[in-house]
Amino acid sequence: MRVGIVAGVLLVLVSIVAGVLYWQLRKVQRQNVELTEEKIDLEEDLRELDARVLSLQQELERKDVELSEKTRQVEELSKQLQDARSRIRRYEEQGKISARQAEEMRYKTEQMAYYIQKYQERIRELEEENQSLRAKATELERRIQEKETQTRQVQAEKEQLEVKVRAASYLKAIQFRFATVKENGKEDWDTEFRARRIHRLKVCFVVLENEVAEPGQRIAYVVISDPTGKVLTNFSASSGYFTVMDTEQPFSAKAPFNYTRDRQEVCALYDRPADQELSKGNYVVSVFCEGVEIGRGQFQVK
Repeated sequence: MRVGIVAGVLLVLVSIVAGVLYWQLRKVQRQNVELTEEKIDLEEDLRELDARVLSLQQELERKDVELSEKTRQVEELSKQLQDARSRIRRYEEQGKISARQAEEMRYKTEQMAYYIQKYQERIRELEEENQSLRAKATELERRIQEKETQTRQVQAEKEQLEVKVRAASYLKAIQFRFATVKENGKEDWDTEFRARRIHRLKVCFVVLENEVAEPGQRIAYVVISDPTGKVLTNFSASSGYFTVMDTEQPFSAKAPFNYTRDRQEVCALYDRPADQELSKGNYVVSVFCEGVEIGRGQFQVK
């Protein structure tokens, strides 16, 4: 009888112990699952932090980011890294992760902290570089503006000098002489002529010496204007057109000559058409060379 009672008590005790052990096992299993989930979650956070740190490093190396935004990102990473350290410490104290795992995670966070510190230093360096570059850019812009001003001044002076040189290089015609030329070649020099005696008119003038003008072949265009301003022309003989200020104008006669920089006389012949009537009055003779009027004379028709 006693043996049966003892056996029954032992059976109950064994059942109780088995139940306790079972519930403890289930608890341990649940804790293991929770620990695994916490560990996975923490490792995922660390991997995300690591990826963001690497991304930041690449962006900083490219120098194509706003430093203020990167400074904010680094500060945010630093806060998240502190949070990760606190979680590692808390999980280790609660026994949710092993000492080895905690050490590995701490090592990763130390690495990230090191890089974050380096990035902060690099950001400061870039800010200093940017300040220096802005200062240099401002100085460079000032110098560029100064050079542009100097260039404009030099260009203006050059243009003025070119105008002066061009003006100085123009030839000058003075001492106009006029003669009627008869069929036998005899020349009658005067400043007053009867209209009926002018069949061929010879116009001569002196081209002055000019050390600035380039020597070489020139053409002097002689324009004879009657008292009304009309140009005397004979396109079948001595007349034609020349260009002045981008416009074509008629000339009465022309005289090619070789300019040698020395004082020389140049002459041109105008043949009056048989049907052309000359009115009485003052006739103006203008001479053009290289598109510029270089001299003017006059004679009278009675």
